[in-house]
Amino acid sequence: MVSLYGIRGEQDLVRCASFAARLDRLRAGLSVFVPASLLTGSAVTDWLRERLASGDALVLHGLEPPRSNRIRGRHDDRRRPRHEAGLRLTAVNAVLEAAGLGSETFAPLGGRASTGTLAALRAAGFGACVEPEVLRDLRTGRVRRSRVGTLTGFRSESARCRGLRSMAEREIRARPGRAWPGLVRLAISAEDLGHPARRAAVHDAIDLALLHGAVPATYPELVAPPPAPPYSAPTVRGTPNPDPLTS
Repeated sequence: MVSLYGIRGEQDLVRCASFAARLDRLRAGLSVFVPASLLTGSAVTDWLRERLASGDALVLHGLEPPRSNRIRGRHDDRRRPRHEAGLRLTAVNAVLEAAGLGSETFAPLGGRASTGTLAALRAAGFGACVEPEVLRDLRTGRVRRSRVGTLTGFRSESARCRGLRSMAEREIRARPGRAWPGLVRLAISAEDLGHPARRAAVHDAIDLALLHGAVPATYPELVAPPPAPPYSAPTVRGTPNPDPLTS
């Protein structure tokens, strides 16, 4: 499971496109985390349309555009009540519709979604909520516990790169007693792609996982599909026709 986050605008697209092209050659899908604030007719929107057409997934990142001056923990999705989350989802869905995009996968700002946010997501038809240590299937209630590997932290760059490689190889190997063996989640930021050592570490981690038999997927593929619309029998002169082939 490979995800890309932290796209700030058109200036990041060359690196992101190159990374996505490499995943295409490996036949590995990409889950792209994007806030609604970037989906307003920009070059990012055009690129996302192309990626979704090729099989990638759009993950709505938060219900509020990131702010450089926001107080940590005050405007994130960990404390949002249901009514407020519902109003914000309505606005965000309008942005997605205007951009010609769709998403049923959500990742909260602040790392975790409040109970109210989860309830609003279910009511809006979202199927998955992606958090740093869990993947929630909002349709079935199933929860997969799996820590996402990133290149963030206070260790040296070389130590973070080594850690990402070893995590990918370790997690893909099924161990007795593990509830969910083999779920490898890697997340890289658009900024990381501009650093050769970090970019190489992500490439190595992906290659190691594939070498050990990992099957690439995007987040929507790991949760239950949306329910099928109810079947409505064709009618003849207002009377239900029991044999549609004779309609």
